[in-house]
Amino acid sequence: MTKKSEPTTGEKLEGTLMLVGDTIAHTATRVHEFHRAISDMPFKAVGTATLNASKPVEEVHNEITDLVYSAVREAGKGVFSGAAWVVRQANQSLASPQIIDQAMDDKRVSAISSAINGVFGDHLAATRNPMQVRMNLYANGQALAADQAAIMAQLPNAQNHLVIFLHGLCCNENSWQMYYNPSEPATRPYGDKLEEAFPVTALYLRYNTGRNIDANSRQFKRILNRLVRNWPVAVESITLVGHSMGGLISRTVVETLTDEDIILQRAIRDVVCLGSPHAGAPLARLAAAGEQLFDRFELSRPIGRVLGVRSRGIRDLDHGLGALQTRDGHEVMFHLVGSTIGDHGSSWLNTTVGDGLVTPDSALADDTGKAQRVMFAQKHHMTLLNDPDVYLELEVVLRQNLVQKL
Repeated sequence: MTKKSEPTTGEKLEGTLMLVGDTIAHTATRVHEFHRAISDMPFKAVGTATLNASKPVEEVHNEITDLVYSAVREAGKGVFSGAAWVVRQANQSLASPQIIDQAMDDKRVSAISSAINGVFGDHLAATRNPMQVRMNLYANGQALAADQAAIMAQLPNAQNHLVIFLHGLCCNENSWQMYYNPSEPATRPYGDKLEEAFPVTALYLRYNTGRNIDANSRQFKRILNRLVRNWPVAVESITLVGHSMGGLISRTVVETLTDEDIILQRAIRDVVCLGSPHAGAPLARLAAAGEQLFDRFELSRPIGRVLGVRSRGIRDLDHGLGALQTRDGHEVMFHLVGSTIGDHGSSWLNTTVGDGLVTPDSALADDTGKAQRVMFAQKHHMTLLNDPDVYLELEVVLRQNLVQKL
């Protein structure tokens, strides 16, 4: 099977322009609906008072506004579609499309692309926009090769034990370097420190966080099966470390393993969820409630439709997956890590704000009584991506899994 290559920066720019055109058209439609909702109110009132004598005026008004907004939609979309075409032609005509890549900060482009995918990723995937993020594993900042020989060349010191990191909504594999300061060794990324402390290889997943969790978990499971088959040495264990949404995807992979995934059933030993909204995230629920509320009233309905644009990935965070449930024969150990921006005694902050995005009750939701749970105070949601205290917990997980095998 031929592996899809990551789009060049030029292709991403083309996709961005296409998305901007779509966004302008969508925004014009919402404003048009809002305008119509407002104008309909006096026309209805006047029509009732004059026995519909004002109907011709209303029809003329509506025809004019329809033409105006239609022109705005088509012009906006046309301008940016034309710009996207120009970029496409330039990209195809260049001897090396990487020229555009070299002219832009790739990490910055990737960060913007990942953020946009978090909000519109399902739309990008459905329209096959070049800007959509393609799922792939990364090692040492490079996309992981597809076949065994190439992986051996890329990772000559590949280990039997793998630690795979999954980022959260609107992020990418570079997010694990957040807060890294070269002058402070304690801030080195988790993967680098774990590779130094244990015989493990750290890999990082990049994925489109705007797609729903089930779709991403199914694709990730296929990638894992292929990875284990093509890994240069026999894989003895896999530890999945997921931040926020990444923890929910890791959990879903484990919970959907079947007899056809026997190789993964034997390999996956631990799942670490850092600030994952197992029981949902308050902000996601607020957006859902706002959409329902605004949709109840004619005047505010266009605003509700704007809120409704949020991706399937964001919608999946409304209620999460629910607390961990007991599964017969389930041998994977779950490690749930939650945090709060307050201290351990700040019950109000813990229950309403939590780490700023996820409350401890959601991050630590476990009905099995088997998960190892850890709660940190005075740490916000993004801190969990790179924090010395969290790293120590990861060391504990690796020791539990590896020491008896070494």
